[in-house]
Amino acid sequence: MSLPECTVPTNNVQNLADSPTQSAQDLKKVFDKAGEDIKNYINDELIPEIEKSDKETEDNTKKLIIKTYKYNVTTLADISETEDYTIPSTYNVNTHGLDVYFEGTLLALGENYQERGTGTSDKIRFNFTVPKDSLLTFVIRK
Repeated sequence: MSLPECTVPTNNVQNLADSPTQSAQDLKKVFDKAGEDIKNYINDELIPEIEKSDKETEDNTKKLIIKTYKYNVTTLADISETEDYTIPSTYNVNTHGLDVYFEGTLLALGENYQERGTGTSDKIRFNFTVPKDSLLTFVIRK
């Protein structure tokens, strides 16, 4: 974030003559000028720029929010290690958008299962036989 630099002159009093020839009212204006100029800079330039930057940051954050879906499945039959298993939803392959749990334990991609397909898929293959009545949990981030 790049904020506008304050270039308000603040040496108004210093620039006055040692023996002022101005009226008291004019001197008061000179003494107040720096404060007024700084107030205008803050209200008219700095705060709008901060608000604009906050809005951009908020919009960019909303773009980064990922929805997470969790599915629990109990297997009805054994799943062999040569069989592609269809999970309850699609995921994006090779994006770390899928976590697979077997009986509550997080499985390691590559070691315990393989993602199948390219792009978007709903298939995985386990590197072991999953017994019937096992609890599988799939966490998918989209």
